[in-house]
Amino acid sequence: MDELLSIGDFSDRCGLSAKMLRSYAAAGLLVPAAVDGSSGYRYYSTAQLHRARIIALLRRAGIAVDQIAMFFANPDAVQLDCWDRAIVSESTARRQALAQARAALALAHAPPTAQPEASMKGAEVSHAYVTGTATHIGGRDTNQDAVLVSDDLLAVADGLGGLQRGDVASRLALDTLDAAFAADRSISGLLTAGREANRAVWRQANGQDATMGTTLAALALTSDGAAVVLHVGDSRLYRFRAGRLEQLTHDHTVIADLIRAGELSEEDAHTHPYRHVLTRAIGVAPEVDIDYAGVTCEPGDRLLLCTDGLFNALSLDQLNIVLASDAEPQKSADQLVTSAVECDAEDNVTVLIIDVH
Repeated sequence: MDELLSIGDFSDRCGLSAKMLRSYAAAGLLVPAAVDGSSGYRYYSTAQLHRARIIALLRRAGIAVDQIAMFFANPDAVQLDCWDRAIVSESTARRQALAQARAALALAHAPPTAQPEASMKGAEVSHAYVTGTATHIGGRDTNQDAVLVSDDLLAVADGLGGLQRGDVASRLALDTLDAAFAADRSISGLLTAGREANRAVWRQANGQDATMGTTLAALALTSDGAAVVLHVGDSRLYRFRAGRLEQLTHDHTVIADLIRAGELSEEDAHTHPYRHVLTRAIGVAPEVDIDYAGVTCEPGDRLLLCTDGLFNALSLDQLNIVLASDAEPQKSADQLVTSAVECDAEDNVTVLIIDVH
């Protein structure tokens, strides 16, 4: 016979509180294996620990008690897949609403002159923004970076050199993002465009029986009236304001996660064996978690979109010196790329500078 445990001992071993165990017993989900006829004291068996732990995990995932009871009546992995899709859908909708709130808040605190006055046309936005772009093959055999300057949308992408056709992946991602955003320039449309870019690269890879991937960092001026950054991977957006350079994106890399957790120093990161390992990228799976946030802009701000070939070759002080100059965006972009190449950049280097007027 299995060992019997008091409700307190069973609670300690399965992770469910005594109060929760009593409620699950009342619902018929986890009924005690035995009860003391004289005292009414309940006992659970060790054989019930497995079921209890599964219940605890499902509750942590937000599954209702009645749904869990139905699941145990007919356990099926298909139901787990259905719950998974529902959780992803709900999470996406909630994050989308949060991004819209963040962008709206950023807009409310931005001076009126920081808002775009006209749609982007090539390298210049009438009375609002001026841009400059530059790219170089760096230490690679081919240039797998791509850059986009389109109507209300600026972006860079870095095809993953360790996978096949990184150049195709980066260009396809930006072209798809551009076309999808053109159809719906809202914040919601931008997020949809990001997901479309991911699916396009994923479908292309499947069609060629290959694996493709790319990073993506984009700045969009949405019809909601806010500037929004969207990114996946380790391409970055910086903002230079009043002599201070600030990184506005968070790298999706193993190294960045370790640094944020306090488990690795910035110095040790340069030689860590996983320094090139991404935790997210466009096109390597049918779905990807995309980060996005509102960006405040003020006259005099200088924004920098770049691939990792730049910031891996140049220090923050070197970036700061170039961005602090009064040079036009194109000249500054050329200077950054030239400096990175002169510092023996191991990867492709791509830069897109935006000056806010």
